[in-house]
Amino acid sequence: GEKASSHSYSNLLFIINMNTMKFQLGQDVHDADDVLKMVETLLTGNFTMGSQVQKFEQTFAQYVGSKYAVMVNSGSSANLLAIAILQNYKSNKLMPGDKVLVPAVCWSTSVFPLIQYDLSPVFVDTDPQTLNIDLADLEKKITPKTKAIMLVHVLGNCTNMDKLLEIVKKHNLILIEDTCESLGSTYNEKYLGTFGDVGTYSFYYSHHITTCEGGMVVTDDEELYELAKCLRAHGWSRVLKDKETIHSQHPDIDERFCFVNLGYNLRPMEIQATMGLSQLSKLKTKNDYRKENYAKIKAKIENDPRGKFLSFPVKEDKSDPAWFGITLILDKEINLKDFLSYLTNNGVENRPIISGNFIRQPVIKDLYPLLKPENFPGAEELHHHGLFIGLSCHEMSDELINELVEILLSYNQEEAALKFFKSLV
Repeated sequence: GEKASSHSYSNLLFIINMNTMKFQLGQDVHDADDVLKMVETLLTGNFTMGSQVQKFEQTFAQYVGSKYAVMVNSGSSANLLAIAILQNYKSNKLMPGDKVLVPAVCWSTSVFPLIQYDLSPVFVDTDPQTLNIDLADLEKKITPKTKAIMLVHVLGNCTNMDKLLEIVKKHNLILIEDTCESLGSTYNEKYLGTFGDVGTYSFYYSHHITTCEGGMVVTDDEELYELAKCLRAHGWSRVLKDKETIHSQHPDIDERFCFVNLGYNLRPMEIQATMGLSQLSKLKTKNDYRKENYAKIKAKIENDPRGKFLSFPVKEDKSDPAWFGITLILDKEINLKDFLSYLTNNGVENRPIISGNFIRQPVIKDLYPLLKPENFPGAEELHHHGLFIGLSCHEMSDELINELVEILLSYNQEEAALKFFKSLV
């Protein structure tokens, strides 16, 4: 009882601390209009996946420029479904043991579906300037057994997609785009997530748009689309275009409950789709504010002589990032933990760049003990010297921007450097 009470008290303090943060990681992406539309849907009595989901899928596909879209209950589920359909793909399926390249700076569910489907993830270093996959290291790690790339577009930014697509074409690779943090970002005026065989998105409550929880899989391939619909909902046949043929071949099975694939239940709810439709209509406005706020904050820091200990990621020439957060890279003499504590104490919520160098995670150390974090120097730089803070999707006043920048730049660099050098002695 005493242990549980202590644990609960710690959690309460954490919640109070996070709620009193003036500059939070996640702001209110939704508004009263979204909630009212959700209530209208609730009042119809239609809760589980139906016409609203279908409408959102069609609208979303049209928005990003994809032929097909399939909504699911989270961005992580979208990644899982993407790998699942590629393992059931007749044209060019992923087979157990196939190697899939994935950046070392990624999210857990960029990697876990690969392992869960008996694929072999091959970690690739990250370019610390773009936060994205290092294309030179990627090419070095391609072998005859390499079948696919799980590309992660980090915090709104991307790699050089022209060069990446050349590599994909040269080696006949499957391309999966994890775009969960980058909805609305473009490269050469084309939305990220629509370059590959399959793209995934997340609508978590703090993301570019939200359905509270939710995600989307997009593809231009009809076979993958049919598989995604089937595997999303139990693996049954009722959603398939050729269901009548299937049912005629199995007359002893009730056609309403005919299972043809190993599926899941990843279905979203109608109110989530209603919220998604409402949110999608505001995406451009929200992203424009993100870009404007980011540009102002970046300019103020770069034009202040105190800001030399901070640097920002670099975007590719043809890209237009819808920044998810404000990513900062510290000079090497600054202790990251000290700086993060300073930010927290001054009301600025913060976190690692995704989850840092994923090679360092306990689960990866257990599964792949021969992997060494130091063999991924770009990911290590971001792990030990990188962070990100929130970026509002609403217009920030000059007063608020000045306050945030002043907090960032008022960190005592001389004291921090002295502490750093003392730690080396």
